[in-house]
Amino acid sequence: MGTLPYPLVSDWHRQTIKDYHVYNEKGGVAIRSVFIINKEGIITYINTSFKADKKEDYEAVFDELGKLTNQ
Repeated sequence: MGTLPYPLVSDWHRQTIKDYHVYNEKGGVAIRSVFIINKEGIITYINTSFKADKKEDYEAVFDELGKLTNQ
């Protein structure tokens, strides 16, 4: 097993998903969402209705990431 090239976090008490307003009270889990945060800590992209089977949702995320890497 190798080392990940990025840190992992745990949200055991679900505070982060509550702070980001994506907590599903009914299921006790997060609503499938994507947040992109730039190096300055600013949220530059939000999709709180991300669909895993929707190609356009992935393309939008990659477009936004491309903007960040081309700065």
